[in-house]
Amino acid sequence: MSRELETKELNELYDSAIAELKGTEEKLIVWAGGDAVNQQDGLTKAFQKRFPEIPIDVRVELSKIHDLRIYEGLLNGDLTPDVTMLQTSNDFEDWQKMGVLEAFKPEGFSQIRDEFKDPNGEFSAFRMFAFLPQYSKEGLISIPKNLTDMLSVEYKNKLVLTYPHDDDAVLYVYDEMIKAKGKEFIVELAKLNPFFIRGTAGPPLLVGRQNFLGTLTGYETTEEQPSKSFIPEKDFFISWAQRAAMFKLTKHKAAARLFLAFIQSLEYQELLGNYTVRKDIDLKSTPWIGSYSNTNPLGFYAFMRDRKHIGELRKMMVSYFGSVQGESPVIDHKMIKLTYGSGTY
Repeated sequence: MSRELETKELNELYDSAIAELKGTEEKLIVWAGGDAVNQQDGLTKAFQKRFPEIPIDVRVELSKIHDLRIYEGLLNGDLTPDVTMLQTSNDFEDWQKMGVLEAFKPEGFSQIRDEFKDPNGEFSAFRMFAFLPQYSKEGLISIPKNLTDMLSVEYKNKLVLTYPHDDDAVLYVYDEMIKAKGKEFIVELAKLNPFFIRGTAGPPLLVGRQNFLGTLTGYETTEEQPSKSFIPEKDFFISWAQRAAMFKLTKHKAAARLFLAFIQSLEYQELLGNYTVRKDIDLKSTPWIGSYSNTNPLGFYAFMRDRKHIGELRKMMVSYFGSVQGESPVIDHKMIKLTYGSGTY
């Protein structure tokens, strides 16, 4: 019954969005947190295929840049995005306290895991994310089973990493490893002289290429890649649900509701497999990414609230790895070429 009700609602919201945008030459604008220009291409194409009469512009930028621009828009009373989806989970809690979010509970909302959403519908979640370690399929003597296995001399000058002081989700992994292993984790990592770049999209693409043998915070790999990701046997790995919301200042509210209903629907969530945020999808034999004993999907939310601790950690990372260098990965031409499968870094 849920699928039928959701489909009926999506069709009704589609009609309302068409009427709202008809004759305006305007688009539904979604601001998505990310560090590669193509990270939301799949979602954009799925939405366009399902709702071809709704023009949509999904803009990917670092969450910490998007959120500052949103705060500026809220202050000026003129907001550009209709919907935002960001890694900076603390922003949604702050916006809720400010009273600037527009509540919306589509049919699929009831099946979103309770721990990821506001019960009143002021924000929800649209998918899980996780950073997994990766190793090169060639060039290694031993296969790592934990992050600490990648602190061996075999990886000296051959690790490619995201600056932890430039991405709070990566920083959270380092924080958890320091809690478990002490500062020796950072000391030993620094001795390996890893190569750092901005953004999480680049390192996973470089492992197995350009003499790089591993990264600590990559993505789930495919068979075609020259590297392989893995769930650590014991060491911590991060998983979290990315939040999404619309605002009281949202200009295209009908289109925004359509988008929020779609990303929470069975129709879309089934495409995500074990990265779904719904509790009613049968994953068969595949474990849900947040169910492993060495991850904590709610831990990242708590981490993001402690801005003082994050500031202290960033200073520590600078002392060991130096300051962040380079352009934002969404405008870095080398990174854009790498993201689309051409060029080197």
